[in-house]
Amino acid sequence: MCLRKLKRFSLLFLFLFSLPIIIGQFPFPNNEMSTKKSENTHVVYAAAEPLPIVVEEPPYNPDPFNVLLMFTHSHESYKPIVKQTKGMQAVYDEEMNIFSLQQMMQYYFELNEITPHVVDVDVMNEMKLVDARLPQAYKVARPILKQYLEEREYGLVIDFHRDAVPKKATTHTVNEESYAKVAFVVGAEHPAYEANLAYATMLDKQLNNMLPGISRGILKQQGDHVNGVYNQDLAPNMLLIELGGIDNTEEELHRTMAILAQAIRLAFVEAAV
Repeated sequence: MCLRKLKRFSLLFLFLFSLPIIIGQFPFPNNEMSTKKSENTHVVYAAAEPLPIVVEEPPYNPDPFNVLLMFTHSHESYKPIVKQTKGMQAVYDEEMNIFSLQQMMQYYFELNEITPHVVDVDVMNEMKLVDARLPQAYKVARPILKQYLEEREYGLVIDFHRDAVPKKATTHTVNEESYAKVAFVVGAEHPAYEANLAYATMLDKQLNNMLPGISRGILKQQGDHVNGVYNQDLAPNMLLIELGGIDNTEEELHRTMAILAQAIRLAFVEAAV
């Protein structure tokens, strides 16, 4: 009798032990294999090669603030930049010059939601073709600039130059960081120069409000031995900006362009809204 009870107990124990295994074979929803990944699981794999950088186009702006960049004295250069790239010092260079800085300038304008356009003509190369000297640069550049102005409207036109005065006059230091100073040249020998002067005054004020001392001010040019017009009679909103001088470094120019682009946005874009 006891043996029979023991045998029944053994069969019951074996059945209870096998029950989870038997149930696991049925196709219930929660019995999927644990190796299957959840849809919400994020798996990161190490790429064999760097993934390409996707650059998104800026959102469409139906009313962009267009700025035209001109370089009449296109081969004006900065001694530290030429020395770093060519191992020599020069204040004029056919390759490393203010004209070659246009991509850097465009970058800072675009950061401030300003649309830059470049007069993509090396004026001083054009001068060589017609055997023109430096004082004739504005005469050679005039029809080129005029064509650009006829094709599109611009909120601002800037003719960038490099000044010839030494580092002490063209460098501004704040908190151990140095900047290339800017100066505005206004030709006062055409009837409507007051409009050019007004634009220069607005930007000069905005710059010095942001970083006192970064602008050297406005130079009105007229009389003997100066151009006196600088093609500014072609557009009332045209500026001639001296960006630093012969001794300024690329880092100083970068810092100043960052400030200048912001100042243009504040003075002419946001102020007009």
